[in-house]
Amino acid sequence: MKIKCLLILLLVAAFSIIPRQSPAQILSADNISYRLFVNDRFDLMSNYYDNGRRSFDQDRNLHVLYVAPAATVQLGPYMQAVAEAEGQFTYAMGDNELDHDIDLRNAYLKTSLPGARWTTLSVGQQSLSTAGGFIYDDESPTLRVKADLEKGFDLPLKLDALITRIKKGYPYLHAELRYCFSLLECGSFIYGNYRGRDNGIAKTYNFIDITDSYRSRSTTQWFGLSLRKFFGPVLMRSTALYETGSAHVRNISVDTASRSMRTRGYLLDMNFDYMLTERLTLTGFFFMESGDGSPKKGTFTAFYAINPYIDKTNIFFNGGIDSEFSSDHGGIRGMQIAGVATPGVSLDFRLNPATQIKLIGAYLFTQRGPAHQGRVYGWETDCMGYYSLSENLQLFSEVNVFKQGTYFRHLTQNRTDLTTEFLFGISYLFGN
Repeated sequence: MKIKCLLILLLVAAFSIIPRQSPAQILSADNISYRLFVNDRFDLMSNYYDNGRRSFDQDRNLHVLYVAPAATVQLGPYMQAVAEAEGQFTYAMGDNELDHDIDLRNAYLKTSLPGARWTTLSVGQQSLSTAGGFIYDDESPTLRVKADLEKGFDLPLKLDALITRIKKGYPYLHAELRYCFSLLECGSFIYGNYRGRDNGIAKTYNFIDITDSYRSRSTTQWFGLSLRKFFGPVLMRSTALYETGSAHVRNISVDTASRSMRTRGYLLDMNFDYMLTERLTLTGFFFMESGDGSPKKGTFTAFYAINPYIDKTNIFFNGGIDSEFSSDHGGIRGMQIAGVATPGVSLDFRLNPATQIKLIGAYLFTQRGPAHQGRVYGWETDCMGYYSLSENLQLFSEVNVFKQGTYFRHLTQNRTDLTTEFLFGISYLFGN
């Protein structure tokens, strides 16, 4: 409630500094920019992980239409109004079921302060991706401040701070202070703070016991560093996060006191880009999230995130087993109970200005798992291709393969199979 009142007051204050203009002046073609993104695709999946059955026996053939219109209106020399919606319409072939999900991603005012044009303030519904998406990637009511201190105080620093309301009113504060020591090189300090009763930790207990009797509330902080720097011809891109906090977990099916515990976890993402030729780039990467072999005892050490987006691979992470946006994941609320460590390599090959191919290979294993389970999640190979028919039209396709390892043999009682995905479609992007 306090955050909502603050947003309303700031909206009123922002409108008060808009120069008086007629509606015709505001809505002139010169003051409006717009775009429309459309993605129409078929997604054929075989032997995907079924979270309910805990087996790899789910086959799905989908036709997905994704539409995202957006517009920006210049309200004066200092202010913009930004709006963006998205709709996803999913038709399950064979089941003849149509599902839809429509969201308002952005609806906010953005203003630069008179006399301090190096500072911008944005208020309203905003799409966010904090710490590169490793902590939070979603849209929510937000107050955000960005300041280029180099323009204001001749300091080579940039500040990006926000406070937002995660569903049910739980506040999330995030700030990044960036130091740029060259045009393409920079380092950032990251801080985040979140309080909520979203049952994030409880989902781990419910997953282990195959029940829905646990509830939890938690207080979490993240401290992190990110660095983008050249070492000779190699560009290193890295992010390191340390998570600390406390949680209270209670089993509502029995009359017992809640269990209080500390939470500690870490995340490490390392990427090394090397241009073999002008058209071919090789990237070696290593991604790790801490896990917990005994989550019901002692300090909870699996890395906790609110609503992350991780795109290292297309099945295990992005949209598959470990994705928050899919029902086919083994991860719980942005975490793997056993953690994950992923060394891998990718090749990005631009055949010509219109054609691009990307290959990914990764080996996935647990960071710290139960003693009675295997350590290997498996390996994954992804192949993506893009062909631009014009400036606004692009054809694309994907072939993704995931082979389960020893970790899943106990979990699924040896019901494992090769998971495959074939995806193809067309994207449209129009605008002025």
